[in-house]
Amino acid sequence: MRVLVDGVAFEFQPNGGISRLYGELLPRMCDLDDTLGILLLTRSHAGSVPIHPRIARATPLPLHSLLRPARFWWPASLCLRSMAQRLVLSEAGEDIWHSTYYTMPPQRVRATVVTVYDMIHERLQHLFTGRLNAQLREQKRRCVMAADAVICISETTRNDVAQAYGLDRSRLCVVPLAPSPVFRPLKDADLPSGPPQDKPFLVYVGDRSHYKNLSCLLQAFGAWPGRREVDLVIVGREWTGQERQQLIDLSIVDAVHLLTGVDDESLCRIYNRAVALVYPSFYEGFGIPVLEAMACGCPVVASRIPSTIEIAGEVPIYFDPAEPADLIRALDQVTAEGRLAQRTRIGQGAVSRYDWNAAAQQTLGVYRTIHGAV
Repeated sequence: MRVLVDGVAFEFQPNGGISRLYGELLPRMCDLDDTLGILLLTRSHAGSVPIHPRIARATPLPLHSLLRPARFWWPASLCLRSMAQRLVLSEAGEDIWHSTYYTMPPQRVRATVVTVYDMIHERLQHLFTGRLNAQLREQKRRCVMAADAVICISETTRNDVAQAYGLDRSRLCVVPLAPSPVFRPLKDADLPSGPPQDKPFLVYVGDRSHYKNLSCLLQAFGAWPGRREVDLVIVGREWTGQERQQLIDLSIVDAVHLLTGVDDESLCRIYNRAVALVYPSFYEGFGIPVLEAMACGCPVVASRIPSTIEIAGEVPIYFDPAEPADLIRALDQVTAEGRLAQRTRIGQGAVSRYDWNAAAQQTLGVYRTIHGAV
């Protein structure tokens, strides 16, 4: 069985959650099935893509990169990308096409698989306006409706896909994500002092797009009396000008610390030292940082949204993401309970339900089912 994987996600988000998903899954699937061969189409740097003896790599010419500005030429760039892919593919073709981000196969294949990570653009259209976002929604719809198999990363996403496209839920299968084994409880002797902070700190991890609701966290932290004793650490990309201004307006510049380029081992140590992970999103398709924190024995303060409830149950302390005052209440509660609260111990046990080997086995099952059906 040969699978053609369009590694477009490795190009536009080499260190993101989608790239990590395939970085974990593809080598594991090859280990589980010695008849599986994968051809990965990507121009990403070699260090950011999965390595395995049965994962071959083809590098198409970057024809799509000639169109500038990319946002204006996005639909045409998809056509050029497909053309460049056809130039490097053998005439024999592959059995299955699996795109990492809603692209259509460049040539005839026996079956197609699409993984849907979330329905943020569809559920929160007021935050994703304009022509480019409308085109992305249409491209995504086309891929889902044309696919022989649709994988969703959570029940929440499956429900949202079924509702958005009028599909029977039985057509959609769920393959949950998992935290890396790197994330685990550490002994005190393994936890260095100093950076990110000598003081106790809360931590926020990940992207900070508008639906991530960082503004609510900063407002609540600025008004929280506990910030005299507890700082806030943000793990992610550099500040935007708007974020810097909000820090100044709230007079919290000295209490909020940004860490960039953090690897998993360092993030594990941060989770092990943090008072709590704060996860304030309005919507998520899954929520890997929640599981990472739970695996490290770190308390979680999270917005009450369906995906977090699905994966974490009642382990987090929940709050209304539209109410900074409710987040302040949750911060008071988590600091009072501490890291040794019963909910934290329950969380460490709950994480064991999520496993990358199981996800690889389930994805292989999808491949085998559609491969045998065509």
